[in-house]
Amino acid sequence: MKKFMAMTGLTLALTLIPGFAPGTPAALAQSSDEGQVREQKKESVPLARGSMVNVRGLNGSVTIETWEGETAEIDITVTASDRDALARRPLLIEATANGLTIRTEERREMGRDRGWVRHKAFLRLPRTISIGVSGINGAVDIAEITGSISVSGINGHVKVAEAGTATEIKGINGGVSVALSRVGEQGLAVSGINGGVELGFSGKVDAQLDVHGVNGGVNSDFPLTVVGEMKRGELRGTIGAGGPQISVKGINGGVHIKRM
Repeated sequence: MKKFMAMTGLTLALTLIPGFAPGTPAALAQSSDEGQVREQKKESVPLARGSMVNVRGLNGSVTIETWEGETAEIDITVTASDRDALARRPLLIEATANGLTIRTEERREMGRDRGWVRHKAFLRLPRTISIGVSGINGAVDIAEITGSISVSGINGHVKVAEAGTATEIKGINGGVSVALSRVGEQGLAVSGINGGVELGFSGKVDAQLDVHGVNGGVNSDFPLTVVGEMKRGELRGTIGAGGPQISVKGINGGVHIKRM
């Protein structure tokens, strides 16, 4: 095990979506005494094994639990400053035979953007899927899945109990803790994280490690052979027998490659 310390400046570019919102014709909107509007979106959608689920543009936390069934259960609470704000930023749920997309849309033709919309999303999805999450203004927690994950533009922490593989984790304003079964053939790119990064692996790891711009220590529970010269803010090495690349750059915190 090697330990590497590096200090560097870090500029984070988060791809958060402005606005955010919800609403479908089937949902029931209710006004509170303060004039706010609340809408509860509940749907059950058939979802085949191996499907792709995308969640993007929500202004609030996203919690994803998984189970052995083949149905996606969606429960999203939407709160808005008024009915106009709710109408300008609807929440769309789009299902196909092998995919599900939950996203917001900003309808500028409805006039000047005023007010606010917030979300609290709880999803119960089949375990045998892949997930992409982007543009979320809140924390993201994902339970165990067998497919791949991709996470970007999150204003909050990201925690993944375990996924088969991951391709990209970038633009996270918070700590990252992700457990993976393996490093995929495409490798893994982690960048622009304002917090510590913990990458856990449940099996043997054979990969190339390329680290740039880490404002903290680098630790590996797996055998790590340093390649070339160690420099300030840089580390290149081989984990195990080598293989796909794990690229880690622009991290405002430590990095831990962890054995699960």
